Amino acid sequence: MSIEKELNLEFFREKGFVRKKCKKCGSWFWSLDADRITCGDQPCEDFSFIGNPPTIKPYSLDEMRESFLKFFEKRGHEVLKPYPVVARWRKDIYLTIASIADFQPHVTSGKVPPPANPLVISQPSIRLNDLEQVGVSGKHLTIFEMMGHHAFNSKERFVYWTEETVSYCHEFLSKQVGIAEENISYKESFWEGGGNAGPCLEVISNGLEIATLVFMNLEEREGGSIKLNGKKYSQMKLKVVDTGYGLERLVWLTSGSKTVYDAIYPDVVEIIKRESQTKNPQAVYALADHGKCILFMLGDGIVPSNVRAGYLARLMIRRALRFLHVLGIEEDFLFRLMEMHNQHLSKNFPHLAERKDVIEEMLKIEIDKYRDALSKGKKLVEKILKEKKKLGREELIKLYDSHGIHPETIKSMGIEVEVPENFDSLVAGLHSCEKVEEKEEISLPELPETRKLYYEDSYSKSFDAEVIWSGEIGKKNCIILDKTAFYPEGGGQPSDIGYIISNGERVEIEHVESVNGKILHFVDKKIEKGSKVRGFVDWQRRYALMRHHTATHLINGICRMLFGEHIWQAGSNLEENEARFDFTHYKPLTMEEIEKIERKANELIRKGLDVEKEFMERNEAEKKYGIRLFQGGVPEGGIIRVVRIPGIDVEACGGTHLNNIREIGRLRILRAERIQDGINRIVFVAGTEKVKAVEERERNLIEEVKKKISKRLEIEEEVTSPRKALHEISIMFSVPIDRIPKTVDKFLKDLPHGKEGKAKDVVDACRKIFIEWKKLQKSKKRVPSRFVEKLRERKERIGKVNLIIIGKEETGMYDPVSLAEEMVKEKGYVVCINDGKSITMAASEDIDIDLRPIAVKIGKILGGGGGGREKLVRCGGKNVEKLNKAIEEAKRIFAKELG
Repeated sequence: MSIEKELNLEFFREKGFVRKKCKKCGSWFWSLDADRITCGDQPCEDFSFIGNPPTIKPYSLDEMRESFLKFFEKRGHEVLKPYPVVARWRKDIYLTIASIADFQPHVTSGKVPPPANPLVISQPSIRLNDLEQVGVSGKHLTIFEMMGHHAFNSKERFVYWTEETVSYCHEFLSKQVGIAEENISYKESFWEGGGNAGPCLEVISNGLEIATLVFMNLEEREGGSIKLNGKKYSQMKLKVVDTGYGLERLVWLTSGSKTVYDAIYPDVVEIIKRESQTKNPQAVYALADHGKCILFMLGDGIVPSNVRAGYLARLMIRRALRFLHVLGIEEDFLFRLMEMHNQHLSKNFPHLAERKDVIEEMLKIEIDKYRDALSKGKKLVEKILKEKKKLGREELIKLYDSHGIHPETIKSMGIEVEVPENFDSLVAGLHSCEKVEEKEEISLPELPETRKLYYEDSYSKSFDAEVIWSGEIGKKNCIILDKTAFYPEGGGQPSDIGYIISNGERVEIEHVESVNGKILHFVDKKIEKGSKVRGFVDWQRRYALMRHHTATHLINGICRMLFGEHIWQAGSNLEENEARFDFTHYKPLTMEEIEKIERKANELIRKGLDVEKEFMERNEAEKKYGIRLFQGGVPEGGIIRVVRIPGIDVEACGGTHLNNIREIGRLRILRAERIQDGINRIVFVAGTEKVKAVEERERNLIEEVKKKISKRLEIEEEVTSPRKALHEISIMFSVPIDRIPKTVDKFLKDLPHGKEGKAKDVVDACRKIFIEWKKLQKSKKRVPSRFVEKLRERKERIGKVNLIIIGKEETGMYDPVSLAEEMVKEKGYVVCINDGKSITMAASEDIDIDLRPIAVKIGKILGGGGGGREKLVRCGGKNVEKLNKAIEEAKRIFAKELG
């Protein structure tokens, strides 16, 4: 492919443009200025517009955006509303990085028609690849609006290509914005991104790149015949006009201000300067930029966390907090910063102001977490430095990822550390893309797609069909039928099971999968191609899964109604006896909130709402319901199946569902838990009979606990809500509900025998027993100095080291770890404790030994393992009868290494 040939336009020749080669960078460019010797871009040429704007009037952001959209609307382009900054419709990236990202990969691949053609959009975009330049270069931003006009050319319809694109651009910049034509140059280049590529023109004025015109006609493909930049490409089905005009850069150009930040955030910059206790322009500008970026991230539904888009939101919040510290401004100023940006954005982005309360609550939690990280930081770093003498790049990344401690924070503690210049961009880059797992493809012959009876009637229990293919896949018998009622695994829903009758013989259906529209049935016996069969779905299991699937959608919608638009499905799993729903939220659910969700769900179930299921064109569905459709994942293709509970929830979903939510019967939340930072899980059951079974189990558990405790405490009252009581006890003991009886047994076994008095109810009794047990554990950790000195008398001398072996009968009532730590507080001691269950080893700080590899060896003898810190380890396993042998081996190793 020749870029010169692609970009040698009639437009340039007619207007009198000259193609020249830049004397500095060697790039080819087009200009009306015959005397120009450079391309006009930095660093070949300095900015010439600062203090001397090339236009008659300065534009505000709103004026420039409106001018651009109207210009293209008058020229036949449909104006699209901007997409969110979190790219929910993409499987590869987390943030919307450009306007073309809205249409990749489904539209650009030709699988889905464009939502309009041609179209124009002003898309808020976020890029975190040059974080360290924000506030420094004067031009870098984390968030910007990419204004773009796009055309999608196919064999069936040609819209426009290179000539018209450059003509539109030139007309807009010269006649609409008012830049002199000789001040506009077009530099030839090549663009690639998101798996696509093509020649492009970078549009430059007065030293500033203000737009890029990409002519996307290539797609990255293995085995492609076109080789460019070390990659293989093939021609695309479509020819896509992908333009990007920098809204903020155009406003800056027309204002002639010192920096882009002074042009687009003048009020915000001035207020930050006024509040600042120190003079630091970089921090002022970066803070102004970061505030808007954070507002869009949280306003568009990102929940700060340690994973995916949530990681990037937290990264930005903590950068902003560090800049506040640098400027000597209180952390709570962040709330004021959000409000200032909201005032400027409310006209064009009203949803940000509508979500003000949720945004503020998320920020409050994040500020508290940041303070907590700072308070724990120094101790943690000092602890790590005892084991590792130096903190390299990998250790710094791990410290930040795992504990939120930034290298600059470590430096501020007085600890010497070499901070990579691009640290924040580096960690942002590591967390900006989804790692897509490559699945092994199943090779099948050319066959028609299977007719999916489970979509025609999800209540179909049996059917007649013909075997159109029979063979083996992964050494398992497999058949494909011309039609089937067996649902294949997908979207968190397991496949159906059941059986088919073939020639009078029963054949079990063990698993079902879908591959390119063909439904694979894995069977326990071979069946010949052409056989006529009758299939029977395991209906009891299927109906339970349908209840749980529809109930998952119901809970999702209710959570969004109760807590806000940031609620987004993070996973689900359906089983016959229970189901789970994972979702993004910035804090754990309280018992009151759990009951509120359940109460609302059962209220709606009693009311009864039809579940609407229909196949729709993707664009029509997106226009009608928005990106919210992709809660359960991003489906392929131009036709998607939409499942809707009117007024509650709507999702693109391929699963089997009830016809009316009344069929759920009853819904009961078993538990809600925080499975990771920023993600909650609700585990529930659906179905009246299942809920009754849960209630019976809860009553039995309470009775079991009461029976155990009543031997020690007199319980005066019955609990009114077994479920609430079990929840409180579960939190108190930090164990799952099912483990409460065993935990109570353990506590009672450890405590001295005898009646202890009275308790109001089971919860109060558990609390009293737990308090007593904790007191006992605390006393075990306080090892008297007399006891320690007496044990030290038993030392054996190995070289210059004192070795002490302590048996089970000599540990007394004391915790072995606490005892070991006390024993080695003085210099020159190594201690080895056999408590009858495991072995604890410790060494004084002055002894040059790492106990961790020794623990692994000793653990192997015990049929298990070992580990811990350099100077304190524990090891154990199932072979407790070999404890004495393990102690002897430990003595032998110590004698060898220390003797």
